[in-house]
Amino acid sequence: MIVASHQKGWKIINQRSHGLLAAMIAYQYDLDVPNEMIVPTIIAIAEHDDGVAETLANKNLTEAGAPRHFLVNDESIKTDLTQQYNVMEKATAKSQINALLTSMHIDFIYSDRKEGEDKKLDAYIKDQAKNRTAILKHLDIDKDYANRLYRFVEWCDAFSLLICMDKIQPEGRKMEVSESPDGVMSQTFYKSEKVITVEPWVFKNDTFKVFYEYKVVEQLHFDSVEEFDEVCKNAIVQREEFTFSK
Repeated sequence: MIVASHQKGWKIINQRSHGLLAAMIAYQYDLDVPNEMIVPTIIAIAEHDDGVAETLANKNLTEAGAPRHFLVNDESIKTDLTQQYNVMEKATAKSQINALLTSMHIDFIYSDRKEGEDKKLDAYIKDQAKNRTAILKHLDIDKDYANRLYRFVEWCDAFSLLICMDKIQPEGRKMEVSESPDGVMSQTFYKSEKVITVEPWVFKNDTFKVFYEYKVVEQLHFDSVEEFDEVCKNAIVQREEFTFSK
């Protein structure tokens, strides 16, 4: 989950909503990739963080009973791989492109880990590396092509996170997004309130709209993840809308 403090409590953005925003950005990107590749890629972008019911995951409450932002470490020595197994099963059931890109994203997420601290995680990452090698051979595509596709996934994911986490700077102050599929470092800033631009401009249209949905829960502390889930279910769905403009 993406969690931020709010004047009325907690602002909760599900990873699936963030993924949908990333897919909206991807849909507008002017990328020369054939249809049979770009459609699975956009679906992989939308679903890369699926796999668990977030408001029912025990790790998403801190010891103090507050909703846990996904970047806040839960201090667990062992990694719960439930989400990774689930998202890979769903991706593999769709296509090998989905499986390849989802596996590459999992590898990216754990790229900074210290080997040896979690043997189960180490084994899983090694198995995924073998899986990717087999998929590349089966699809007859090389690593450079796959890496370019994954840079696209990561770029859209990073841009969506900047928006959801309210990191984009006002008053024309530029900040980096990520390296584009073609190796160019993109920069973004607000042209005006909720109007976003990016340099260089990489989109098909000169202007388009995107959104993410969220909920605000006014209760600050929860005794159980079940209580948190129930409160979230009853909270009103709200929407943040943005315009991308050249």
